[in-house]
Amino acid sequence: MSKKNNYMSANQLGVQNHICLLPCGDQSESRISKWNVIDLRPYQSYLVNNKVVDTMFGGLIFHTISGRRNRFLYPMYANFGLLAEKEDWELALKRLFMKNYNFDAAATNTKIGNKTDIWVTLPYPTHTQTNFGTMNGNIINFKIESNRIEAIKWWILEFLSEWKKSKHLHDKLSFKGFVWPRASIDSGDEKLVKSVTNFIRKQGLLSLWLQQYGSAGCMKWKKFGFNAACTHPNYYGEKGPNFNWINNSTNFAKHYHTGIQIIFGKGTLFKENHFMDYLNSGVFKKYMNDSLLVYHFPNQTMRKIYKDRPREYAYLYSFIKNKYNPLYPTASFPSVRNSFKQIERYLPI
Repeated sequence: MSKKNNYMSANQLGVQNHICLLPCGDQSESRISKWNVIDLRPYQSYLVNNKVVDTMFGGLIFHTISGRRNRFLYPMYANFGLLAEKEDWELALKRLFMKNYNFDAAATNTKIGNKTDIWVTLPYPTHTQTNFGTMNGNIINFKIESNRIEAIKWWILEFLSEWKKSKHLHDKLSFKGFVWPRASIDSGDEKLVKSVTNFIRKQGLLSLWLQQYGSAGCMKWKKFGFNAACTHPNYYGEKGPNFNWINNSTNFAKHYHTGIQIIFGKGTLFKENHFMDYLNSGVFKKYMNDSLLVYHFPNQTMRKIYKDRPREYAYLYSFIKNKYNPLYPTASFPSVRNSFKQIERYLPI
């Protein structure tokens, strides 16, 4: 099968598969900005009775969201507080390298002889920020395209300088690259994105885009210079598009050669057992074995899932190990009796 008609794979990208997004300073219940060893353990290791019995996720994305309180680097939250400034970008970067937290905690949880892949989400230069701070003696204004590009390149180089100095991490962690912070790319960001992905490539690193199915620019991800993209199906179970969007997005992912995002959330958007729809579809649409996969868990942490949802935690582990068998009922398969007819529509076309 040609690459155009199959998923992007982790092997093709040269990374470990099963990558988990870790929000650093979001607006959820946890609001974690500094992940410690205990926080990260159930992400990196499969636990039984609080004891490590196997590995879990092969990679972690540290998703930089906030700097100072109510100042957000992540565009989705930009209107919830004050605009982030240079100081906030610097603070978010420093947190990643704090002793006993984030990278250091991930290294502690990584078994000797193994490595955990590390990715980092870039800060976003919001257009309305006209007084970001001073660089090379000039006030940076994000209404000016060249200033936006300059700021992101500066942050990347600052990050890489810190990474190079942090030699104690290098035996346990492998830094793979940067993740673009927005799920859509409109015409106003195209030049910026192309400049940034080209700059990342020149550093010998990878760029990843976590796009949404149907979002602006999603079909043009290669033209933007990304090494890979993973498609979010926009399926939550309770609100928004129905389960067919998993099916539609997997067809899109095969045609445009992207990976898939798997979502297990908590809150009013999410229907009970919606997570099982993602896992079941992984078998029937073959992304469990064939696709680059990125996971995120809105409004909950893996510690809470391990404690409160041990059934789903075990199913997730079996899925990561390619041993999961479809289970019913789920949000879209309400009974075993009618499930087999519904399954037919998810078989390869």
